[in-house]
Amino acid sequence: MSDALMARNLDSLGRIVIPIEIRRRLGINKDTPMEFFITEDSIIMYRVGNESCLLCGETKQLIQHKNSYVCIYCANSLKGSPIPENQLPSTTEDIENLSDAQMVKLLLDLMKQYPGASMKTYAKLLKISPTYAYFLKNKSEE
Repeated sequence: MSDALMARNLDSLGRIVIPIEIRRRLGINKDTPMEFFITEDSIIMYRVGNESCLLCGETKQLIQHKNSYVCIYCANSLKGSPIPENQLPSTTEDIENLSDAQMVKLLLDLMKQYPGASMKTYAKLLKISPTYAYFLKNKSEE
């Protein structure tokens, strides 16, 4: 579908139907959470990231690939286990209990495995803030 102008009218309650072509293209389904932003003369609507692994449905430690997501565990099995299973964090609680040095090691392993990824992606994979990911990266360079 090309980017084409489509006009719709508001109903008496202020609702508007998003054309099926747009919903399909953007992966918007029933109950998909949406965010609205306003500018001076526009309303901008975004699909809220409701990401999950394409293969197993996991919602944590995701890697974005094009318009889909794969969790670190599925990606690891697809690539022939580049990170040994015993080195993968098993839960968010495990990550929260790691020292900075251990987190630096995990970050460096991810950076080797996914060299083109952004710090934001590494932070998502490790379930930490991007600021903390930058802190760990700087700490690794010391």
